[in-house]
Amino acid sequence: MFDANNYFQEICRTNKITAAAGYKFCRVTGSKHMEEVIQNFKYEKAYFCIDDTEDGYLFQSGGGYLERRQYYLFLIKKFSFNDMSKQHAALNECRLIYRQIVKKLIRDRRLLENDMTYLKLDRIPFYEIPGYAFSGCTGIHFTIIVDIPIELCYDGNEWNLQ
Repeated sequence: MFDANNYFQEICRTNKITAAAGYKFCRVTGSKHMEEVIQNFKYEKAYFCIDDTEDGYLFQSGGGYLERRQYYLFLIKKFSFNDMSKQHAALNECRLIYRQIVKKLIRDRRLLENDMTYLKLDRIPFYEIPGYAFSGCTGIHFTIIVDIPIELCYDGNEWNLQ
């Protein structure tokens, strides 16, 4: 089974930019609930966040069923208030990290398929965080879609039948 938290935490740890700039890996439940970012906001300058709590669905493909999950990733960097050159530099850093992550996903796609984890990389939407958001932060967030086979064979032992 694909463990998105471990996979992206490893990316955060091993990417040269995120490692050198001190990006803190965080788990969040959406852009409105940046729990671990808020907990670490006083002490950290940059964040690599994953939200794995979003909706998914099951669908039939070929002879079996797959579970499609969406993972939302956030790259957030603090900058000095009223300094547009620092805001621009922080946003460009997040853009660069995003592109590097996409390159790694493309490379890892075949390796993950060996474990029956299918990355949907034909479309990877991203959204830039405008202006002075998150109390002096800027960044980018994007969506990764993953399909994983799931067993849906009926098992009578799971039911209390009369």
